[in-house]
Amino acid sequence: MLKREDIVDRLAEKGYTKKSSRLILDDFMLVLSEALAEGEEVRLHGFGTFCVKETGERRIVDSVTGEESVGPSIKYPRFIPGDSLRRSVREGFVRE
Repeated sequence: MLKREDIVDRLAEKGYTKKSSRLILDDFMLVLSEALAEGEEVRLHGFGTFCVKETGERRIVDSVTGEESVGPSIKYPRFIPGDSLRRSVREGFVRE
C-alpha cells in the first residue's frame, strides 16, 4: 500500500524537495476536496475523473416496530479511471 509519505518520498526521488512535495500534495488534495464539496467535477486528462454522485431516497423499515420511513439521499465521491490509467494498470507499466 502506498501512503502519503511514500508519495512524498517518490516525488523527492524525482528531484523535488520533501518539503515542496508535501506542500504540493497537501494543496492538491485540498483543492480537490473543495471542488468536490462544491459539486464540481475534476477531470485529469489521461488519469481519470473525480465526481460526486448522489443516492436516491431509500425506504427504511424499523425491525422492532415495523414502521416504515424514508431515508435521505447521500452524496459520495467517485473516481472513474481514464483510458491511459486503465491501460497502464492492465499492462503493468506506465508509458512516458
